[in-house]
Amino acid sequence: MAKLVEQNDNDELVLRARTQADALGRLYEMYYERILGFCVHRLFNKEIAEDITSTVFLEVARRIRTFSGGREQDFRNWLYTIAINQVNAYIRKTSRRKRLLAQAAGSMKELYSNDNGPSAPDWPRIYTAILKLKPEHQTIITLRFFENLRFEQIGRILNIREATVRVTMHRILNKLRNHLQTALDGET
Repeated sequence: MAKLVEQNDNDELVLRARTQADALGRLYEMYYERILGFCVHRLFNKEIAEDITSTVFLEVARRIRTFSGGREQDFRNWLYTIAINQVNAYIRKTSRRKRLLAQAAGSMKELYSNDNGPSAPDWPRIYTAILKLKPEHQTIITLRFFENLRFEQIGRILNIREATVRVTMHRILNKLRNHLQTALDGET
């Protein structure tokens, strides 16, 4: 019952955000960390992710009056769609993927070089394999494993069927497995 009341309050907040700055500010506070996390996982650089997150919320503020959804879920899907578009535009515009990956790999090596032993994940290889995927597939991986969204939510955000997300995820994971196996075979 409490969840239903909270959901109704949040739906009301979304409706008020179209005309009231304080309501939009509350939505910003609710979603800033999640969108920042999504951007960090896609870009591998916190400073750039912070800039993109700011751009996302500026875009939301600019377009909120024309937002046609009436529920918090609609707002969240719209917000992630804007974030995906901003991240993809940044990647296309700057074409700094390799440099970002090198920075991420270096920082991940530092995190796991403190005697964590062989059980520590090989993040540089994982990020390298993810970057070999198409941007749409990178988005699905990020939403599923870094944002912990369900297939149903990913489908709504990307405007595709849940079953399509599941099948695509299966194919993506096979590609990742192959990329990682190829990288490991090249070492021996």
